[in-house]
Amino acid sequence: MKKFFAVLALLVMLLAVSAAFAADEPEAKVIKWGRGNSGNILVTIAKNHGYFKEYGIEIDEIPMDNEGVFTSLLSGHVDVLSNFGTHMPLRLIAAGDPLTIFGGFMLTGCMPVIAKAGTEWHGVEDLIGKKVAGSVSQYAVTGPLLDLGHDPMKEIEWIQIPEDSDKLAAVINGTADYAIMGTDQNYSIQNMKDVIKVVTYCSDLTPNYSCCRMETRDEFIKKNPTTIKLALKALIRAQAYYEAHRAECVDMMAKQLQADKEWVAAYMMNEHYRIHVDPIRKPVERAWGYLDRIGILEKKDGVNLSDHLNITLYKAALDEVIAEHRNEDPEFYDRMLAFYNENDA
Repeated sequence: MKKFFAVLALLVMLLAVSAAFAADEPEAKVIKWGRGNSGNILVTIAKNHGYFKEYGIEIDEIPMDNEGVFTSLLSGHVDVLSNFGTHMPLRLIAAGDPLTIFGGFMLTGCMPVIAKAGTEWHGVEDLIGKKVAGSVSQYAVTGPLLDLGHDPMKEIEWIQIPEDSDKLAAVINGTADYAIMGTDQNYSIQNMKDVIKVVTYCSDLTPNYSCCRMETRDEFIKKNPTTIKLALKALIRAQAYYEAHRAECVDMMAKQLQADKEWVAAYMMNEHYRIHVDPIRKPVERAWGYLDRIGILEKKDGVNLSDHLNITLYKAALDEVIAEHRNEDPEFYDRMLAFYNENDA
């Protein structure tokens, strides 16, 4: 009898918790989401499977390229960005701009470092004394060099080339010895194996380097904490679906972007392309440290990174999704909790 009442009490508690979750009402019903060139498959899954709708949220995706995206965010043209790196949000935060990182998308982008075909590669120190098409702010490359005692600002000749297609040309014609390429260039690189070689990937040099974080304005997250939490719940569930249906998600993303399936598969099916909703506090703090050591954080007095890195809403979302959906994929949700404990707690 005691066991019966114990089970009954547990059921009542779970029902009460579920009712409390269901009662959450988003402050803002619509989130204007800036979408990068390679898309955000988690947003696409959550929209297609009705996860956002279930939580009373609509996502208005606004296609954007790199130019002016953070001006659009700070001005309110969009509310959330998720495809535009980690170094630029950190530089803006350091300068005093009111941005908060609250989640993630690409944990490691499929970012190759390329050279001419036939180039031997022994490790990141091969870049020392060479001409590299890229930026010293790409801390997944420069961070390990700092840790090895190098000064990548002085020991590498950085060639500033905005367009990745021009970086390819620079390597081919010898203007650059190496180039650090973007995720969306993998298809082009795969089709140039006779002249171009991928010598390494950024994620080989710095594991879990935080390719792209999700950020919003301080004001938006303060006014809409429940909206943000519910959006994170939808995205966590989308990540569960993605990990179980990766090939299907290639088709989904290609349709969303109106792009060739082969172009999307070239990065999404690559083992170096890893996505995760977790805000990953520790790797973001590591990135902040690398950028500071490189000397490109123009820090305004009184700016504290912890004031602009919100892990509380993600943890609340994760706890609620685990309570509601763990039985659907226990292994996945146990991994998510372990990952949070490793990277945030």
